[in-house]
Amino acid sequence: MCGKNSIPHKEIILTTDFNPYAPPRAAVEKETPYGCWREGKLLVLRIGSVLPHRCVKCNQPAIEPIKTRKVYWHHPAWYILFFLSIPIYVIVALIARKKAQLAPGLCAAHQKRRRIFLAIGWGGFALGMALLFIGIAQNESGWTLLGIATFLLSAIAGIVGARIVFPARITPEQVRLRGCGKDFLDSLPQQDF
Repeated sequence: MCGKNSIPHKEIILTTDFNPYAPPRAAVEKETPYGCWREGKLLVLRIGSVLPHRCVKCNQPAIEPIKTRKVYWHHPAWYILFFLSIPIYVIVALIARKKAQLAPGLCAAHQKRRRIFLAIGWGGFALGMALLFIGIAQNESGWTLLGIATFLLSAIAGIVGARIVFPARITPEQVRLRGCGKDFLDSLPQQDF
C-alpha cells in the first residue's frame, strides 16, 4: 500500500558476483602449497609459512624433527659503523635488525656435514685459545700469532660451513633466503616480477 507520504519500494537483489563489503583483492603472488617460491637463486618465504619437509641443500627427505631457527638481518649499510666503532655498530645492529623464524630441513648427510663444521669451529676456538695462552705465558710471539690465526680461521670455517640458510632480506611480509641448493630450488615454483 502506497500512501501519499510513503517512499516507493525498490527491490534489491544481491548477487554473489559483487560484495561491496568485501576487502579488496589483488592477485600479486601465485599461491604455493607451502607459501614459498623461488626467485632466481633466492628462496622467498611468506612470514608465518612453513618450508617443505625436505633438505634445503639436496631436496632429499629431511630428518624429523626439524628445529625452528631464528634468522636476523639488517641493511648492509650499517656495516660502515663497524669501521668507525665496533661497540656502536653492535648497538645499532641489535636495534635495527629484523628477525624471522623458520624451520629449514636437512638430510642425514648434510646434518653430519654441519656437525663436522661445528666441531671444527669449536675445536679451533679451544686450540686457538690454548695456543694464545701458551704464547703469552712463554712470551713467544709465534705461538701467540698462531693462536690468533687458528682462532680466526676456525671461527670463519665453522660459521660459514655450519650455516644452513641465511637471509638476504627480511621485510614485514617476506623472508628472502640464500644458501639453498639447486635441487631444492628447482622443486619450487619460479616467480619473476
